[in-house]
Amino acid sequence: MPGWGVIPSIRVRDLNVALSFYREKLGFVLERPDTGSGNCSLSRGDARVMLEVPGGFYSPRYNEAIRQRAGTASAMALYIEATDLADLCARVQAAGLPVVDPLADRPWGQSEFTVADLQGNWLTFWKALAEG
Repeated sequence: MPGWGVIPSIRVRDLNVALSFYREKLGFVLERPDTGSGNCSLSRGDARVMLEVPGGFYSPRYNEAIRQRAGTASAMALYIEATDLADLCARVQAAGLPVVDPLADRPWGQSEFTVADLQGNWLTFWKALAEG
């Protein structure tokens, strides 16, 4: 397992619902399941995220902060490389998920689209454009 420099932790209201969404709708793979702790780790390609709800190992103050923030949209977007970009975009659209920005080629050399998760967080999936 590589050393991960940054692993975003997405606070959610319902861990099972969010886990199902990320796995079934966006193609993430469960790497470390929830063992009753209130968080799990998922990957998609070489990207990794955690899903988290309040847990017994956090302080009461931190758990309350998680409860208050869960379900509020973040101003941050996560960029996740997707070698299957066109297929993923088609799957997202077929599922009726909220596409914030449609699939398009960008001047910085990649194709990308942005979708909102159940909490309103933005995930931008991208793929480098073929050089020609």
